[in-house]
Amino acid sequence: MSVFARLGVTAAAMLIAAVLVAIAAAVVDLYLSGHGLGSISNEIISQPSWGIHLSMGDLVLLVVAAVAGAVTWGLSKKRKA
Repeated sequence: MSVFARLGVTAAAMLIAAVLVAIAAAVVDLYLSGHGLGSISNEIISQPSWGIHLSMGDLVLLVVAAVAGAVTWGLSKKRKA
């Protein structure tokens, strides 16, 4: 598989993983907020001078997308016979 094909497949896997995690995070946040518990969208990492404001949901989304990309990239390597 060429590098550009691997890059495309990896980007697609990362996008799909990010969308699925975003939907799951929205459902979990609605559940927690509806039951009077803390929200996962509260800021836990903040660096205003850099424009960074991350919540637990954001961190989970970034980690899952990165892992999905790394796994897809690794599994799509050319296999030598």
